Amino acid sequence: MPAFDMLNSCGCGGSGGSSNGVAGTSGSRTKDECIIAFKIYDFCRIQECLTAENFGHSRAAADTTYCDRTVNEGDIVVPPSTAGSVTVENLKVQRVIIVNKTPNPFKPGYWDLDLKYVFCYRLVFHDNNGDEICSVNAQNSYTSRMTMFGSIATETLISSDLIGNSGSADLPADPFVLVESKAVALSAEIHYNRCCCDDDASMLDNADIHVTVGLFAIVKLFRLVNLVVESKGFCIPNECEDISSVDACEFFNSLDFPMDMFAPPQRAEFTAGISANIPADTGSGSNGSHCGCGCGCCGK
Repeated sequence: MPAFDMLNSCGCGGSGGSSNGVAGTSGSRTKDECIIAFKIYDFCRIQECLTAENFGHSRAAADTTYCDRTVNEGDIVVPPSTAGSVTVENLKVQRVIIVNKTPNPFKPGYWDLDLKYVFCYRLVFHDNNGDEICSVNAQNSYTSRMTMFGSIATETLISSDLIGNSGSADLPADPFVLVESKAVALSAEIHYNRCCCDDDASMLDNADIHVTVGLFAIVKLFRLVNLVVESKGFCIPNECEDISSVDACEFFNSLDFPMDMFAPPQRAEFTAGISANIPADTGSGSNGSHCGCGCGCCGK
């Protein structure tokens, strides 16, 4: 929402944007106001398909036991011997760590950023009949690097008692980083690290999980600045609506029937975005290849 869209953002349960929601409006009368704002200096978007080559094998998200196997956090997840496939559930970006933010030595006003995305999800193992065997929480991480404009570095110190529990907090005058991200599970497979005709037991011991993830992200560099904006006065919120006396059955009966739950949209409606129930995650599983190492055993 725009920082200065005052007319459209005021109101607490009424028709925001009407003239009775703004104080001091007399016709088209306006005045200049000085405000403190977060101004975006540069922003960019990321759309990447991440595979095991980008962030390695699936690793345990915590110390746990699954499928009669005990693992510590960070250990590589090994599938059970009876697993025929694996799927991914509840994938999300757990956090984004700003590893580095430094001025670019060759381009004045630009900053080099290193951003580490940590993904968490649940791996569910199935046998050859499709029945669930067990599951385990797993994680991966991926670090991306980019260069963005954030203006020149300064030695100005910003101090305010707005942030912090007591006293004042000091903020750097460098640009701040804001990252919005969304992850989508694309596929998962059991990968067998087979080489030169290992027996079945050793092949299973060397198996791991390869997950493919789609990453969408928007990265912004912004600064705390003073801006002069055109204003029509202060916002006066509308009276809050009391819903405590609303009858639950009356509210339920007023809802539109969720037909998509019972009749999933066909291709034309789905691609046109008519349905509101477009799935975000399409995690799927498949059997890993037993002959991917190129050692010449496949013909034996």
